[in-house]
Amino acid sequence: MRKIKSYSSVWKFEKYLSSVGDLPLPLPVTFVQIAWFAGTFFAILFVFGKIPPLSYCNNVLFEYGVIPGGIAWFMSKKTFDGKRPYSWLKSFFLYLLRPKQTYAGKRVKYGKSKIEDEITIVRCYKYVPDTD
Repeated sequence: MRKIKSYSSVWKFEKYLSSVGDLPLPLPVTFVQIAWFAGTFFAILFVFGKIPPLSYCNNVLFEYGVIPGGIAWFMSKKTFDGKRPYSWLKSFFLYLLRPKQTYAGKRVKYGKSKIEDEITIVRCYKYVPDTD
């Protein structure tokens, strides 16, 4: 068996932004972190800032700086089962919403036929025969 070299993993590195114009940032951030920060910032600004508990927060730095920064860090650095949190949540909800009865990967449709099998319910694990 001959091995073929693949260089596709060479180009999969994260690009960091260390300064904006002439202003250096305290920590280098990735573009994914910037997107999560901006998305969370605008979501708090327009949607979640008007509903409790964020509507009771009077600290502007905490509401518009710490919360979006924490969410951006959490979504870009932490992993569950080797996946990023948004990928893990997506696969979790797709698992919950999947069709329950499948055959060869397709959902089973019964149509107009009704299943009227009798079901026996057993309440205990030990069978005790009647002694008559």
